[in-house]
Amino acid sequence: MRYPTLSPRLLPILGLTLLLLPGCYSRSDIKEEQELAVDITDALPSGDQTPPPATEAAVAQPLQAVNVFLEVSGSMEGFMPKTGAGGENTRFQQHVAQFLSEVNRTRAATRKSFFRLKEKPYTDSYQGISGTVRGGIQQPAKSTELPAVLDTLMARYYQPGTVNVLISDFIYSPKNAGAIPYIKTDITDALQRNGAQPDLAVSVYGFTSDFRGTYYPALKAAGKQMACCDTEIPYYFWVIGPADAVRQFDGALLEAPAARQAHFGVTYPRPAYSLLSKFQNKGSWYYGDAGASKRDADSYRVVAVSEASAQQPVEFVVGLDLRTLPGQYRDLGYLQQHLTLQGVDTDAKLLGVTAATAQTKASSGPESRFTHFAKIRLANMPQASRPLVLRLQDQRPAWVGEWTTKNDGTPAPKTFALSSLLDGLEPAQSGKKAPVFELPLTLQPGR
Repeated sequence: MRYPTLSPRLLPILGLTLLLLPGCYSRSDIKEEQELAVDITDALPSGDQTPPPATEAAVAQPLQAVNVFLEVSGSMEGFMPKTGAGGENTRFQQHVAQFLSEVNRTRAATRKSFFRLKEKPYTDSYQGISGTVRGGIQQPAKSTELPAVLDTLMARYYQPGTVNVLISDFIYSPKNAGAIPYIKTDITDALQRNGAQPDLAVSVYGFTSDFRGTYYPALKAAGKQMACCDTEIPYYFWVIGPADAVRQFDGALLEAPAARQAHFGVTYPRPAYSLLSKFQNKGSWYYGDAGASKRDADSYRVVAVSEASAQQPVEFVVGLDLRTLPGQYRDLGYLQQHLTLQGVDTDAKLLGVTAATAQTKASSGPESRFTHFAKIRLANMPQASRPLVLRLQDQRPAWVGEWTTKNDGTPAPKTFALSSLLDGLEPAQSGKKAPVFELPLTLQPGR
């Protein structure tokens, strides 16, 4: 976040609606307003770390509250310029106005609250905050410091069934440039200062917009303030709250094809999946599930191999229904890079991942139910029952690095120290991050 004076600017990238953000920030320049206030050997079956599917009742239950915080510092004025003679507006104004309307109308949350974020949150109404987005910021704040914002949020607004949505450019410009190397630590400390929350989750959504106003670099030494811009400038939504609430809010209001996404600490039910014996299969194998030949099962998980060799390998396809996951994890490029197959005492390997086509969607076969397909090959007969696991690793998407800059003196579609900000959001846990999902399968010799 950038400001008209040399004050720090901050705020995490967040978008849209969920939790109530606390308010207790750093400056007193503004006139007071009314404040409202698995190792593979453990993977099957007991080592699976993926949470069980959410029940229908849990999914249907509305969130208790969604709190939306819109930063109104000087660095945000270019996203919300006052309406010109020709009625021009920015994509930010169009996007955020629509989002606020959807939050106000949604039945996914029982209570919705709106705040203008200055040096601390000030309560507002839907009509008031929507008017600010459309008509411009009337009295921009001189400073909004991200660690203070997060500290207030965790102290006052972190509650079960609640999400907080922060909308900001998330430009971190501390008063002391010596604090820059400690961005990750400051963010982590702010989120944990008031007691560690084991279920804390943050979803980050990145967007770009045309910008008509004064551009403020994060650091004074990086460049001068200037009229801007012939280039697009990023802004973000950060959705903060308990993992189940963030997941529910993401699915209800924040899934947008145009958004760049990154998720921290959010967990998802295991997606539906099944072996497909009549879809691109090769070699001699059949469903080994008990009673498979006598029923129309929704899913098959056991591959019984009658014969396999280097000359006559077995190939089989696993259908995956990933519609319940965010777009980041459905992206074919992401899946091709991060979906892995692990097995015990087998040469089975993952050949590749493909997405559903118009032909598979129109098919009368079971493949029509799936969004993606993973093809597996093996050339050696299993000597006994052996486990396989399809695992999707949770890795930071490439766009975060592409949008990060160490010097934002020249306007560009990049954000100062973005990677360091997101480093502070990584779950405070030892060891590797939990996978997005693990899908157990079994190989066994045929009769």
